[in-house]
Amino acid sequence: MKPVLLKAAIATLLSIIASLAISWTTIRLTGSSMNGFAAFMSTLCPLLIAFPASTYTFYQNHRIALAHQELEAAHRELAGVYRRLAAAARIDDMTGLLNRSTFIKELNQAGQRGAGGVLLVIDADDFKGINDTHGHLTGDRALAAIANVIQDLFGAEGIAGRIGGEEFGVFVEGALLSRGRALAERLRRAVERIEVRTIQGGIARLSVSIGVSFVETAADFSTLMAIADEQLYAAKGRGRNQVCAPDPETVTVQLRTAS
Repeated sequence: MKPVLLKAAIATLLSIIASLAISWTTIRLTGSSMNGFAAFMSTLCPLLIAFPASTYTFYQNHRIALAHQELEAAHRELAGVYRRLAAAARIDDMTGLLNRSTFIKELNQAGQRGAGGVLLVIDADDFKGINDTHGHLTGDRALAAIANVIQDLFGAEGIAGRIGGEEFGVFVEGALLSRGRALAERLRRAVERIEVRTIQGGIARLSVSIGVSFVETAADFSTLMAIADEQLYAAKGRGRNQVCAPDPETVTVQLRTAS
């Protein structure tokens, strides 16, 4: 409020000076001289009129400025909320990876560019056993730990997401089948070294089975997932903690059949 009163006082002072100057000039033009009463009235009128009017005007301007500031702050807050909601709509809360729908969407978009690539479908081995033995909190920690490894290995070059309860997907655009196998094996070994602290204070060891699929040109989730799923089941059938990938000729036949 002090800035408002200060501005009003300055405006009133300027009004008084202008009033005195006008009165003095007018009186001199009539051949008379400025007396005390004329000076008093020239001062009193602006004081009674200009100060209240200026105070009201500056106060309203101050309120409008404050309202603009509050509105800008609200816009910034809404923009932040929108960004957080947009991120939440894309990201799986537990793991920080893409959620299933976003992963599929981004894989299909990448696949339309025609560069091909490899899909890795990663499944945590005996995850039900981890939950039953150590509790669901430990199971959540296990999923987060696997997701961290995936992010570390593929964050810069692949699309990674959680596509099921304990199942993850990674798509590396333009990668050959041989590179897909190598990346899957690297991931398998990294997960094998994870030690998750249980709520009882013990250690839970983890492993994953990985199915790999490959396409040379245009890719889509459904086709790649069907092949990777077959390889994943094969890895589970071989005793888990395995990487399975089809040979290139088999992949070509399967892709043609799926088309």
